[in-house]
Amino acid sequence: MKDGSAKRDLRNFYITIAVLLPLFVVAYWVPIKAIVRVWATDGDYSYGFLVPLISAYLFWDMRHKLKEITFKNNWGIFPLLLILVLASVYAILGSSGNVSRPLVPILLILFLVFCLGIAFVREFLVPLGFLIFMVPLPAYLDRTIGVFLKHISSQLGGQLLRLMGMSVFVSGNIIDLGVTKLQVVDACSGLRFVFPLVALGVVYAYFFERVRWKQIVCVVSTIPIAILTNIIRISITGILTYKYGLKMAEGFFHAFSGWAIFMVAFFFLFLEGRILRFFPPRSTPKLEKHSRIKDGKSETGRWIGRNKALWISGIILIIVWLLSFNTGALPPVKISGGIKSFPLKFGDWEGTEQALDPEIVAKSGAEESFSAMYSNDRKEVVSLYIGFRSSAFLENENFFHSPTVCLPAAGWKEKQISTHIVKGLPKFGDLKVTEMVIENMGATELVYFWFQTKDHATHRKDINRFHLALHAIRKDNTYDLFIRLITPIGQVRRNNGIDSRQLKRAQERLDRFARDMMGTLLVFLLERQAPGQ
Repeated sequence: MKDGSAKRDLRNFYITIAVLLPLFVVAYWVPIKAIVRVWATDGDYSYGFLVPLISAYLFWDMRHKLKEITFKNNWGIFPLLLILVLASVYAILGSSGNVSRPLVPILLILFLVFCLGIAFVREFLVPLGFLIFMVPLPAYLDRTIGVFLKHISSQLGGQLLRLMGMSVFVSGNIIDLGVTKLQVVDACSGLRFVFPLVALGVVYAYFFERVRWKQIVCVVSTIPIAILTNIIRISITGILTYKYGLKMAEGFFHAFSGWAIFMVAFFFLFLEGRILRFFPPRSTPKLEKHSRIKDGKSETGRWIGRNKALWISGIILIIVWLLSFNTGALPPVKISGGIKSFPLKFGDWEGTEQALDPEIVAKSGAEESFSAMYSNDRKEVVSLYIGFRSSAFLENENFFHSPTVCLPAAGWKEKQISTHIVKGLPKFGDLKVTEMVIENMGATELVYFWFQTKDHATHRKDINRFHLALHAIRKDNTYDLFIRLITPIGQVRRNNGIDSRQLKRAQERLDRFARDMMGTLLVFLLERQAPGQ
């Protein structure tokens, strides 16, 4: 009877997995597809294809533990699960890949806890937690960590070259060799080594170490190993470039050196493992692959209660899928002539169009854009930028970038940031916008920016995403806009202050321009929009 009960419990487990996993993949196909796209297009994350396979193998290697687990629904996790499901829906419908993609492995683990219990997830934490490595870093963390690693790699790489007798000057991420300069770009930051090496450290610790503290050391040490090997790579590139020219830093050698240094990093990890064997405990206990014995009897897996959580999970996942599917059926909102045909003349303003690099436009999160410098008879000058997205819904690897990131990256220093009310805008009335004062080489400028759908406008990106989610749930098609205005304030005073009268005049100027521009923009979008959209 007990053997029959154990087999029935294991059969229920496999049925739960067979139902839950396909539903989960279908429900979260949008972020999963985006993750796979990053694997295929970004060399830093190409190892991602191996992560699910390794996770599946680790689970298979640990399958004997299924006989030791008591399966039961965990209703205590349900509130957290529901909150994160709502967050994922907001992220998918609001086109936030930075939120939806990291939630994929987290939600999978929570659904398993809900349906199978915490004991199951605790026993299989290694293969389940390993799925975290399938997710590309959110753009903000990618930029932040990448900048830090580029700085460290440049400075220490320069120091190593000096130790070898070379005359080197390091400025930022530029290594000046005298005869030429090397730039430590994003691909050379070392970031591409860190995460695959950490993943490799987890696999190495699982198969070759059984002592907990040694496993932790193996995993944590992969970070300094990755940084160290990348510094070695930069130094070798510097030496070869100094002797044989800049071509040594590009092309085949650049790609090959990445693989070669990765193998060096693996050698360091293996060497560390050999050294750890000299520390107690030195013996490696064999992995127990049989059921635990209690009081001379085999303890087998049990299933407590009916799996009502599976039915609820199925309903939740179907709802998530329906929302994503219905929204995906909405066609892009096309504007005849594109946003680039926005009028260069309205009110007493007349503009001159400014060309933009298509690559910069794509990286800014816009599908297309318009940029022009406007002036009037009073010699007032305003720069207008409009970013346009015709497919506002569903996950996208880029969303509109805020000037709080882009302008400082272009050399502007943020003097102050606040909000400002532009009164009397057509349709939107009194609109709160983000206001920035920026400075560069003694000149100050005033910036307004906001985000806008066909029915809503807001100064915050997260609220704009919420507006998109509401449009999506109602199946109410819309475009999405990012609008930025810039006008000069004047020179910074000697005490590094801003003339309040000049600031006031700049605010009045942008307020007037925003009112004139908005009326023209709303008519332009309505008249140029394709019928039925």
